[in-house]
Amino acid sequence: MLKHVAPQAQTPGRAPLLIRELRFAWLLREDVRMGAPIEDAEAQKDFQAWWLLHAPCDFPAAAARVRPEDLPHVRDVVRPAPPGEDFEFTRLMEVTWRQRTDARAQHPPDTPAGTAGFIRWFFVHGVPEHNLFKYLPAMQVRRLSAGAWADAATGQTAGQTAEEDPYSLLQLYSWQMDPALQTEFPLHTPAGRARFLGWYYCEGVRALKHEGYLELDPPAWLAEEHPSFPGLSRLGALAWLWACPECTPEHLADPRLREHAARWFHEEAVERYRLGTLLAPAPAPLAAPEPESRRVRSGPLPPGVNIVGFAKGELGIGEDSRMAAASLESAGVPFAVVNVRTGPNTRQQDCALDAHLREEAPYGVNLFCLTGLDTARVWLEKGADLFAGRLNIGYWPWELPEWPAVWSEAYELVDEIWVSSRYTQQAFQKSSPVPVLLMPMAVTVDRLRPLPRGAFGLPDDAFLFLYVFDFNSYLARKNPWAALRAFRKAFPSGIEPVRLVLKVMNTSPDDPRWQAFSAEASRDPRILHIGGTLDRGDVLGLFAACDAYVSPHRSEGFGRTLAEAMLLGKPVAATGYSGNEDFLTAETGYPVGGRLVPVGRGEYPFGEGLYWAEPDIDQLAASMRDMVENPARAAALAEKGRGLIEARHNPAAVGAAYRARLEQLLARR
Repeated sequence: MLKHVAPQAQTPGRAPLLIRELRFAWLLREDVRMGAPIEDAEAQKDFQAWWLLHAPCDFPAAAARVRPEDLPHVRDVVRPAPPGEDFEFTRLMEVTWRQRTDARAQHPPDTPAGTAGFIRWFFVHGVPEHNLFKYLPAMQVRRLSAGAWADAATGQTAGQTAEEDPYSLLQLYSWQMDPALQTEFPLHTPAGRARFLGWYYCEGVRALKHEGYLELDPPAWLAEEHPSFPGLSRLGALAWLWACPECTPEHLADPRLREHAARWFHEEAVERYRLGTLLAPAPAPLAAPEPESRRVRSGPLPPGVNIVGFAKGELGIGEDSRMAAASLESAGVPFAVVNVRTGPNTRQQDCALDAHLREEAPYGVNLFCLTGLDTARVWLEKGADLFAGRLNIGYWPWELPEWPAVWSEAYELVDEIWVSSRYTQQAFQKSSPVPVLLMPMAVTVDRLRPLPRGAFGLPDDAFLFLYVFDFNSYLARKNPWAALRAFRKAFPSGIEPVRLVLKVMNTSPDDPRWQAFSAEASRDPRILHIGGTLDRGDVLGLFAACDAYVSPHRSEGFGRTLAEAMLLGKPVAATGYSGNEDFLTAETGYPVGGRLVPVGRGEYPFGEGLYWAEPDIDQLAASMRDMVENPARAAALAEKGRGLIEARHNPAAVGAAYRARLEQLLARR
């Protein structure tokens, strides 16, 4: 057995410039984390701007509740205005330039023309695309709204009279960025200017999504009577000239035409072009929305459990949700399922819980069958309302001996933590301010689809060792290279009637890790590979078709595949460390010793400074030989293992424990 060694202490800390929403997002986005440490004050300021560009898509619920005052540094001036330009570069502009590679390609930052073009793109397209209106400094808004009285053809300042309609700098930028507008509306003529402004207010505002600019600085002058055309508002005159290209301002000197234009404007144009808001007085500022966590529900939620997890995801942690449902159903506890989508590389077609899926969480208890990191992601994506007013339980797996200090704030999302193994319980208890209870998970093989070996392309006349792993599940932790080495060491002649079957999913032919591993495995024709994602019943059918299971993992939070193999009566040889120590012992299988080694950089999220196990290859090889050479001993161990899993991890027993604990918790509320 391996000795548990306490890792080096980690120093907790919170980024002082970032609120919780941004701290969680920073930690979840590895591509952002790799750029700079969260303690870097300048990186935190840049991240505030990153948040505005990405959070509405990545974390919509959290983005909706972050206020402008939570992001004070996006308006900081980071460099002066380029020569000949009106605007200093704010942090928001600078980060947008870096993040929007399409805009940077169109407007190269190393040329004056590129810089000028980007400034125009930012205000005309970037701000509305990312809904950044309320994050613009007041001086930028004022400057954009100011009259731009320069001849677009000559660049010379033009005279302005009260009778002329002013176009703003924002409108000039919009005109300059669109060659079609320049062709259709020559700004150096009164008629061209009037028709351009008519187009802008009637069509352009919606087409360019500039409504936010008009809310920031409403053009009240549009509702005023036009000084040259009595009885017609300025907006009415502009709209008429835009809609009637054959007309010129001189035509509106005719009172009868003005009367017709005014009637057309009020009876048709206002509704057609949605101009009512431009004619109404500026609305009073809206009150800040009530924070989600403070909203009062109409009444208490009914008793029952909302399982929140990867219910449709075909991966190990998705089975946690499905087994939690089976256990609650066995215990007669009402439940519903809130599905959380996995990443794009994981198939999501398991339909076992479809009848229980709900968009909203109807019950008073949430059971998050997710990692603590993914629970934080759900908080960002779905909103605090999912958590508010409920008892929140994190059914959190974890595969290292300590929860990372930088994620200590995740504890604040839950009232209690359930764990599936003593190993994980000890990991959380080192730092958790909330109770951590050992709640072993259910394991079933009820969906088994018996299949002959030929269905998988496997030989009938060989002893088959199986190892199942996901290439997305931190390859260093799964450690499949050790299975190759142990197999070759156990059966070195190459003529023994044995095979090593590797069931691998989520591989990519372009991944250099897979290329290296596949090349190594192909050196021995006895090592067989089954790729792709199989239906749950077929995966269990593969387990049943093989003779034994091996798992040279460096760490497991629980070890579900080991438990499933044992429940099917298969002998199991695996690293004797971490979550599977609870059920894989010398009496139930072949626990393999080894030594503790540091987690390498990038091998597991937030694993630096912690340890996991390196299994003894010689001992694993000896165990594999013993399974083949001493079948009676292997069968006896396998039967004891099957009995232990069947007794401890059946849904009825697990569900009874769930129900008892839930009743205790709810009685205290």
